[in-house]
Amino acid sequence: MTKEQHIHPFMTDSSLIEERGLVVYEDLRELPVYEEAFSTPYTVIVLNLSGWVKAECDMRPVFFQPHNLAVLMHHHIHYFHECSEDYQAIMVVMSPEFQNELKRRFPSTYREVHHYIFKQEVPLNEHQFTTIKNLLTLLKSVSETNSHKRMDMIGHQLEVLFDLLQQYRRENGIEDHQPSQREDLFARFYQAIIDHHTESREVHFYASMFNLTPKHFSTVIKQLTNISALEWITSHVIIQAKALLRNHDHLTVQQISHKLGFPDQSIFSRYFKNATGMSPKEYREQHLS
Repeated sequence: MTKEQHIHPFMTDSSLIEERGLVVYEDLRELPVYEEAFSTPYTVIVLNLSGWVKAECDMRPVFFQPHNLAVLMHHHIHYFHECSEDYQAIMVVMSPEFQNELKRRFPSTYREVHHYIFKQEVPLNEHQFTTIKNLLTLLKSVSETNSHKRMDMIGHQLEVLFDLLQQYRRENGIEDHQPSQREDLFARFYQAIIDHHTESREVHFYASMFNLTPKHFSTVIKQLTNISALEWITSHVIIQAKALLRNHDHLTVQQISHKLGFPDQSIFSRYFKNATGMSPKEYREQHLS
């Protein structure tokens, strides 16, 4: 499949996802293939039925193969380079509000979620694959009901799903990943970027949250990820800016700069051009033409 920009269910069904909280796509045959990285506000669980995907998750190369399951955390950086012609997958999409409510009701379901920040993919054997596929098919049926117990039923099914994934990881020789202090710091740093990128784009702002000097903080992040703290911050801001410019043509550049927390449009335009080599207006014209 060649790279081409097209509208994906993430965009066309955004209202449905927000309304229902959890939506299951059972016969997905395409990916949101842009010529650049992007992020989604949703947590996504994908089971590859057939075909392969070459991608990057948080700037780390990954290769999803048939019978792989992947958990992609919301607002993390994804870049789908290419997928095979026979690609087919089941995809579960959860809104942040729905996931927060599930965390409140079923805290044990998310106790091991850090596994999927540092390693998204889980390879499955034939038996494991069939079991997970059947479970996701059932989850689709439950998610489409209007029962007043819908949330509880979905929560219990997701508990089973994550418990099985933990079991399958162990069966397949994948050790439980207990994050190091540095990995824990990075996970908290990345969440801080998600929460505060409209307030500040400076390293010292984030370093102070963890009572570290900017120099030491930057050194730790660079040593762990091979990417500087400033690059992580800038990447997130630029991805949000590009999504707004590309998908929300009703917003002016001035409105977008305000939405992202820049004091005025000229500062936003300089920041964007320094990172991308083009102005926000040039980027929008290129992707709307």
